[in-house]
Amino acid sequence: MTSRKLTQQKISAISANQDDFSSPTEAAEFLGVVETMKVLQERVVPSVPINWNDVRVKDALLQIFERQKNELDPVHHRCWFVRLSVHNFFKGLRSDGSVITTLNYYRDEAAAFTNYELASEVAEKLKQHGVASKIEMLTCDRRQSTLTVALEELGL
Repeated sequence: MTSRKLTQQKISAISANQDDFSSPTEAAEFLGVVETMKVLQERVVPSVPINWNDVRVKDALLQIFERQKNELDPVHHRCWFVRLSVHNFFKGLRSDGSVITTLNYYRDEAAAFTNYELASEVAEKLKQHGVASKIEMLTCDRRQSTLTVALEELGL
């Protein structure tokens, strides 16, 4: 359910305030699963202990977790990207004005847009910086939270 499996020792260290999650994303995922477990526990009537290791319980937990995640942060299947070359996609601009590129548009690395007009505006700004680019719609699953909604996010 989370992107990385945590050991019992790591979870114990975190709960004892002796260690931290490696990233805010990891913390959010873990707490999301715990919240889903709480919701599932509250749905069971009468209130009885739940065997979280039972495969059927894990499947139900996974379904509820995915449904909640999709409600809070929906997935877009086709997005606009700014291609800089055959292999490179636009990711952003550094403070010195140099372009940040990436090979991976599908791993939340490249700037993705659901709005063609915004992608077109980015391409126009890049043209003003002397960078050739073109806009393409590609198929990949991107969560709403990973999409670019303003030029400021990219350093433009």
